[in-house]
Amino acid sequence: MASGGYRPGAGRKKGSKDTKPRAPRKSAPTKSKSQPKALDPDKQKIKELLSFDLKAKAKFYNEFLARVSRGEHLSIAEKKMMAQLATELAAGLTEGEKQEAAAENLTPLEYMLKVMNDTAAEKDRRDRMAIAAAPFVHSRAGEGKGKKDEKDEKAKKAGSGKFAAGQAPLKVVK
Repeated sequence: MASGGYRPGAGRKKGSKDTKPRAPRKSAPTKSKSQPKALDPDKQKIKELLSFDLKAKAKFYNEFLARVSRGEHLSIAEKKMMAQLATELAAGLTEGEKQEAAAENLTPLEYMLKVMNDTAAEKDRRDRMAIAAAPFVHSRAGEGKGKKDEKDEKAKKAGSGKFAAGQAPLKVVK
């Protein structure tokens, strides 16, 4: 909008827009180059997470899964970290645990209800599962049949039986 809105003279003046992109600013030079390079904060975080025990890794992995399920975007480093955690957690499972997980073959609703009813699970996790499962188990007060639907059903019910419509007369085809 070179000339602006509906008010006369509003907006950017002609010729004020840069026609060439500006050069990026150069960062200030460092004082001493003899210092060893510090690890990237993401790489430090990855190394720190990989040094934890299996239970802590599982907790971090679940936090990442929760963030993804809420629609948050993970950085590339977090995605790499999540992949490494997944491989380590999968390697840490015993054969019995793997078979048990495969044998359950639960639907998402069944899984949510199972976690919700598990007293050993964390309270926060149980609450989240209850919130997620509620719309599938209990309908809202406003959902379902409305007044018009109920009226139509009553009319059909009243029109059946003794008060049902008779058969149409037979047509003779020539």
